[in-house]
Amino acid sequence: MRCPIEAGNEKTLMVALAAGTLTPAEQETLERHIDECAGCRRLADEQKAVWSALDVWTVPMVSEDFDQRLHARIAVEARRSWWKRQWDSLSHARFSWKPVLPVAAACVALFGVFLVRNPVSLGTSQKAPTTVIQTQDAQKVDVDQVERALDDIDMLNQLDAPATAPHSSPAGS
Repeated sequence: MRCPIEAGNEKTLMVALAAGTLTPAEQETLERHIDECAGCRRLADEQKAVWSALDVWTVPMVSEDFDQRLHARIAVEARRSWWKRQWDSLSHARFSWKPVLPVAAACVALFGVFLVRNPVSLGTSQKAPTTVIQTQDAQKVDVDQVERALDDIDMLNQLDAPATAPHSSPAGS
């Protein structure tokens, strides 16, 4: 038999052995392997100890008024404001600022880099200045808009170029 630890299925086999759900042939094969393998023997002993402790353990009886007390506590908790519930959950949990501080420092650094690379004037929202040329006919021409239009035309000409390429004439004509 291949070692269950090496195969990665030791937990299911050892639980099945302790629960007694293996077939007699599987149980016999596994027990022969356990006699030879110290790791599997240790796992089987641990599983048997857990199952025997569970066999001895008795479940405590629930009091008769358990449901009533539980529903009363739920009702009291539901009437409390949400911020009091959140505060209590934070005060009971061990909150640590250690993971928050590096994240906050990284956010501040990124914000600083963003401001340096993209400066904005606080209080006013202005568009980036554009160059406007006034023609003889008193029309205003936006240079950036003309440049974008020329780029678009150039791109369309490049897309159209392979389709309008002259075809070679057939040989022999």
